Amino acid sequence: MIKLLIIADDFTGALDTGVQFVNKGIETKIITDINFDFKTIRDTTEVLVIDSETRPLSKEKAYNVVYNIVKRGVEAGINVIYKKTDSALRGNIGSELTAVIDAGGGAILSFIPAFPKANRITKEGIHYLGGVPISETAFGKDPFEPVTSSYVPDIIKVQSNVKVACIKEASDFKLNDDDKKIVIFDAETDEDIMKIARKLKETKNLKFIAGCAGFASYLPEILELTGTNNEVLEKTEGVFVACGSLNPITKEQVKYALSNGFNHINLTPEQKLNTDYFKKENGKKELSQIIESCKQNKLLIVDTFDVQNMDATLNYAKENGIRKKDIRNKISDCLGEVVKSIMDSGISRTFMITGGDTLMGLMRQVNCTQLHPVCEIEQGAVLSFMYLNEKKLQIVSKSGGFGEKEVIVKIAQKVSNL
Repeated sequence: MIKLLIIADDFTGALDTGVQFVNKGIETKIITDINFDFKTIRDTTEVLVIDSETRPLSKEKAYNVVYNIVKRGVEAGINVIYKKTDSALRGNIGSELTAVIDAGGGAILSFIPAFPKANRITKEGIHYLGGVPISETAFGKDPFEPVTSSYVPDIIKVQSNVKVACIKEASDFKLNDDDKKIVIFDAETDEDIMKIARKLKETKNLKFIAGCAGFASYLPEILELTGTNNEVLEKTEGVFVACGSLNPITKEQVKYALSNGFNHINLTPEQKLNTDYFKKENGKKELSQIIESCKQNKLLIVDTFDVQNMDATLNYAKENGIRKKDIRNKISDCLGEVVKSIMDSGISRTFMITGGDTLMGLMRQVNCTQLHPVCEIEQGAVLSFMYLNEKKLQIVSKSGGFGEKEVIVKIAQKVSNL
């Protein structure tokens, strides 16, 4: 039966959190159906992760989606609900945490945003990446969800009127059943995270929790979850990378990969924004050329960066009446169509997908709602199996903001026969 329900606002977030349990052998199911019927779950599944796809939505829509999932989870008798948040605090943080509290009947929600292993810490309520306040990093310039503040209470208050409290030490936490509030915990080390986890267990305050994959990795021990899942990765003949993230960190990773054996195709603004492009005669011909290039090059990257003119994509969108907020979905759908074509060709590849929107675009293109996580192949990069028409495909997913510059090359070395 389900002992833990996790709600993530994008697909890579769902995977990098779910894999924390898979790594311990715990049977974990990751789905994209927000109306999933909890009664249909296998009895052996202990952890259910739902990708709500609420990061790009309005705060009102995000609230409603999360509220309904939590409400149904509570009614289904699930004892622990974890609202997975972005480790850089992008998205509808305030409205989604409030939705958890409201659907849960006005309880305290403990929020641990830190992820020390990924160089993300929270000190005196301020969230840092590599010692720099988060709003002053590349995440403050995110083209879709820029993080405009580094002080966590301020981020929450933009979308919520719920009382917020900051806790510097886990030992300072005292449970008050009458309170309806969000409690933010400071954490700078893994030891801090463990102290918080133990304190929440001691005070029986594990019903509603929020945080990124960092705190989630401690839940198997705290919740006493066990399992025997033993799937392992498989070696393929090469690696195909679909890069839809615009994060500068990803750009450095691609640059490093190109200097270490990878070949490269860069999509034009029309190829990545015109969802009918690859259905037309010229588009079909170019898609065939991409497939042929993949056959000839066992290490290939297709990306969506603007190489010569940094505003080329925005200019094309403006000229063709495409709203800025729709750009991300069009890019992910077009790139998803490219990946689907490679998959359909039967070429033996591990498919590495960078960016949650890109992964979701692929899932839409192949009409798939489930992935089966196998392991965390690199920090923040999850290897999963996708089952399509009796075919098993190997997928590696990674958030655009995660990983060192060598990550693509390291993953390729682990999953390919090269």
